Amino acid sequence: MKKVIYTLIVMVLLVTFAACSSDEAASSQPEKKEPQKEEKVKEEDTPKESEEVNKEYPPVPTTFAESAEYPTVGEFAGEEYEKGFAGQEEIKKKLDSLPELTEESSKKEIENMERYVFSLFKEELTKVDVPIDQWKSMQFTDPNGESDQLQLKENYNVAILLDSSGSMEKMENGKTRMDLAKAAIQQFVKDLPADANVSLRVYGHVGTGSDQDKKASCSKIEEVYPFGKYEAGKFSDALSQFKPAGWTPMAKAIDQVKADFQQYDGEQNSNIIYVVSDGVETCNGDPMKAAKSLAESNISPVLNIIGYQVDNEGLAQLKEMADASGGNYINARSHEDLVTEFKQTADMAKIWSQWHDDSKKALNDLHSTIRDQLNAWYEVQRDNVQQEFSNLQTAVNYLHEQGKLDDRVFLNTLDVYRDNFLFIGDEARDLFLELSDINRDTFLEKHAEVTDRYLEEMD
Repeated sequence: MKKVIYTLIVMVLLVTFAACSSDEAASSQPEKKEPQKEEKVKEEDTPKESEEVNKEYPPVPTTFAESAEYPTVGEFAGEEYEKGFAGQEEIKKKLDSLPELTEESSKKEIENMERYVFSLFKEELTKVDVPIDQWKSMQFTDPNGESDQLQLKENYNVAILLDSSGSMEKMENGKTRMDLAKAAIQQFVKDLPADANVSLRVYGHVGTGSDQDKKASCSKIEEVYPFGKYEAGKFSDALSQFKPAGWTPMAKAIDQVKADFQQYDGEQNSNIIYVVSDGVETCNGDPMKAAKSLAESNISPVLNIIGYQVDNEGLAQLKEMADASGGNYINARSHEDLVTEFKQTADMAKIWSQWHDDSKKALNDLHSTIRDQLNAWYEVQRDNVQQEFSNLQTAVNYLHEQGKLDDRVFLNTLDVYRDNFLFIGDEARDLFLELSDINRDTFLEKHAEVTDRYLEEMD
């Protein structure tokens, strides 16, 4: 009997061990899955990381000068976006492509994210866009040393170099860039005083954008309105002679105006030169070298380089030209921006013209003109700095809400952008106040000088 019971116990144990072994074997077997299908679902659900995220972007500026010299304008600049970027799917797509970051992430990873997001919303800030340099260019000192009184040069000359390459055929508000540029230039020269001289040159207006036409297009720069006083009919005829066509020989155009203007020495002439372009040099020239050479010549021009609706590549090259030559870069995003820039020069030219008739009135006009232009410049900088920060704040909040940034990274990134906003906003205001004081003090000093001379003449 005991033997039977013992046998039964052994059999139960064997069955139990067998069952356990079977379970372990079953659990150790790989589960039957469909890895390709599951992987596919995961790929669809997870946003792909954009290649743009991993590019090298400039540091977030810490000064006004750095912000004004930032090499690009943000893809989403120019508009203030609402919370959550309502209707802005492209913004969300770019932000969703960012990797998740925590306080354990490397400093480099976090910095790359901060730079990338900043680049998307970077507004354009500009150095002081007030033609004080034109006021200086109009003055001269008596070469005989017989008088130290304020005097203005006898001649005021304006040369315009206009890009007429094929890209100027692109549309803005139902009209081509070229038509709008022509209208702005026509209004500008019309507003110049009758005793000012003007010249208009075009380049890129020959051939097409094809390779076979490149040589012909790059070799032709034409002075369609010869240097002289403005005549409405002749100037209109000159503007109607050309249409957008080919390549962009910007460097050669600058070299040509330098050669033709040699006779208008800066000692006796106030020379204002505008280069208006919507893109980069495409004829293998060196526009930086050409602009620098022009600025250093005996012409001593006030060189204004206008980027008209340029992309970031054009913006970088044209800014580099301005930096190399000590000239001014103006980013005109629209026809209105172009008109505004030209108006500043027309206002200064009027002051030059009226000087000999009524120097006191000319000084009063000069003071009020520079004051108004300083106010307009500062308002744009202030509004752009505020809009930039508002958009960055909205973007960082979105990333936090989407779980892309943990609390620590979120707060630190906000601090980086807030410091940028506060420091740069304060610097812009300080610069505005400083220049306003200089304008006032200079006006009072020169006004006293003119008044004394007037009293002497009365005696």
